[in-house]
Amino acid sequence: MKPETEVPEEMVNLTQAVIETQQLRAWFYALERLPASVRETTFSEMAAEMRRASDASGLADAVASLAIPKIYQSVLETIRERVGDSDRRTKR
Repeated sequence: MKPETEVPEEMVNLTQAVIETQQLRAWFYALERLPASVRETTFSEMAAEMRRASDASGLADAVASLAIPKIYQSVLETIRERVGDSDRRTKR
């Protein structure tokens, strides 16, 4: 069994922002319908622009890592799990 790797704080914060913001969630879910190569390019270009525009290298690194299909899928599943849990609690 592989040891768990620590998730960078910036990725946790990014994922939490997507969970908490309906517009970000809609955008993130819409990316799933794109071909993986387009999604990868989108995240890579976004991260490069973030690096040029600011000092938020940790956040840019988190965005860049979403270009890796397994990481995007993992974050997508986490978001769906958390939003689903939230929706169930609200409906009770």
